[in-house]
Amino acid sequence: LTDREEDVLKLLASGLSNKDIATRLSLSEGTVKNHISVILAKLHANDRTQAVLTALKRGLVDLE
Repeated sequence: LTDREEDVLKLLASGLSNKDIATRLSLSEGTVKNHISVILAKLHANDRTQAVLTALKRGLVDLE
């Protein structure tokens, strides 16, 4: 994952909505949606929850 994709994934793991992620990272919601689509593809995940679980298992994010 790119640095920006990791940023999005970490915020996703903390339970933020696309709108909240966009606000935090100064991005449009559309850009956040694109990043999430790429994250899902790269992690071979079907949805946001599976992407976060996969990222947790791989040590890409933690729940602090």
